Amino acid sequence: MRGSRRGSIKDILPERVSDETAEVVEEVLERKLTSAAGLAVDLLHAMEERFGPEARRVAARMIENRGFEPRTETGAPVEDLRRFRDTLERSCAGTHRWERTVDEPGRVGYRFTHCLWAKVFNRLGEPDLGFYFCAGDEPAVRSFNPELRFSRTRVLMRGDSHCDHDFYVKDRVKD
Repeated sequence: MRGSRRGSIKDILPERVSDETAEVVEEVLERKLTSAAGLAVDLLHAMEERFGPEARRVAARMIENRGFEPRTETGAPVEDLRRFRDTLERSCAGTHRWERTVDEPGRVGYRFTHCLWAKVFNRLGEPDLGFYFCAGDEPAVRSFNPELRFSRTRVLMRGDSHCDHDFYVKDRVKD
C-alpha cells in the first residue's frame, strides 16, 4: 500500500462517521493531550525551579531508560513486523497523519507529516520534553520482537517538516 495516506480517527472506528464527527473526536483528543502534556511541563518546570537544571537531565534519563515489557510470544520477525505495523497504525489514528512509503517483507517505512504530540509540546514551548517521548520508538519495536530495528533521521518535534520512521528486520539491507 505504498503511498497510502492515513491517520484519521475514521480509519479505526467500527462504524462510519461523518468528517464533522471525526473532527470533534480529534479535537477532544487534542484537549486531553494538551492537558496531560501541560501537567508534564508544569511538573518539569517546578522540579527545575527547586533542583535546577539537573532535574531536566534526570527526567530525560528516566524517560530514555524506561522499559517496555517484551512480548512473550514473538513470532517470525517478518510476520511480527507486519503485526507491529498494524498495531502502530491503529495506535496513531487520530493523533498522527502519515504516508506509508515502504511496505516490503522485512521493512516498513513512514513519512509522518502531523503528530499531535509535536504540535502540543511545541505550542507549550517544550519540544525537548516532547522528544523524550519519541525516544521510546526504538525500545518499543525491540520489545515487540528483539529482531526488529528502527531508524529515523527527521523529527517533527525537532522542527523538521516530517518524521521518517523506518522499521526493519535486523540484518536486512536498508536503502
